[in-house]
Amino acid sequence: MAHGPDNLPPDMTNVMLVSAHDWFASALQAVLEPEGFVFARVRSARVAVRDASQVNPDLVIIDEGLPDMDAPSLASSLGRGVLKRSVPILVYSPNFWHENEQAAAMRAGAWDIIKEPVRSNLVVAKLRRLLEIKQLIESTEQGSLSDMATGLYNLAGMMRMLRVMGSTARRHGASLTCVVVGPTEKPGPGSLDALRERAARLWGEGIRESDACGWVDSSELGIVAYGTDAAGATTLVRRLTETTAEDPTAEGLTPVSAGIVELTSRFAESSETEARQVAPMATRIAGLSGIAAARAALGEARQAGGGIRITELP
Repeated sequence: MAHGPDNLPPDMTNVMLVSAHDWFASALQAVLEPEGFVFARVRSARVAVRDASQVNPDLVIIDEGLPDMDAPSLASSLGRGVLKRSVPILVYSPNFWHENEQAAAMRAGAWDIIKEPVRSNLVVAKLRRLLEIKQLIESTEQGSLSDMATGLYNLAGMMRMLRVMGSTARRHGASLTCVVVGPTEKPGPGSLDALRERAARLWGEGIRESDACGWVDSSELGIVAYGTDAAGATTLVRRLTETTAEDPTAEGLTPVSAGIVELTSRFAESSETEARQVAPMATRIAGLSGIAAARAALGEARQAGGGIRITELP
């Protein structure tokens, strides 16, 4: 029996499948329905865009070969205001797709690729992981994301947001890391808003919601990412660097990586008073763009009892 998005059993996941191919839809449903995934299938990009808000999917899977739009273009359309940005979008990659086609889908807004042949255990594990990231994002948004977006100088807001993220991450066994990316120079007086707008325009298409959870704009402008590792952080920095290099107006916005700022158990378990005492040190570390300076600030934080460490990226 099919369930609509508003009356799903508690353990069911609502999937919007966009596919014109009956064989693909049948194969995917055979794999995923026993695992608790319920499908709302549409056969064209036009209908997908029209019905997305009504379907209210937990995730979207797009097949290639749609009659009215290619899969990367639909991923881009859905990710630009049609769906909440926390909704994972996956694109099916047939065996005749090369790396360039897969990369185009990712750049357009796909969170991941389902490759042919479809391996049931891999697909299920991949979807579960993306749903965990979705829940992390939504928990953060329901917490104090607005505090984070106004800058790391709002220390109490930062502490609350990190605690919400940490609690959700521990429940789901997900990693919690923060990667700080910022400009090469501190913005001058009155230039921060202009820099932020320019950075959002230049970097926005290169940042997935699974990468970014807020802007850092105290003494530096940058991006805080979570749920990634050193390799993922390096990829993010490289992607932003390539995007910036292509735009002649991007002077002063070259992204740099200070490293990964991790919350250790000492920090996560500290009291609110202790967290406020450590927060200025955490903020100093997060705002730095050089490894040497970050290490010096890290030493001060450790002496003050902080549970934050920086891992240098390759």
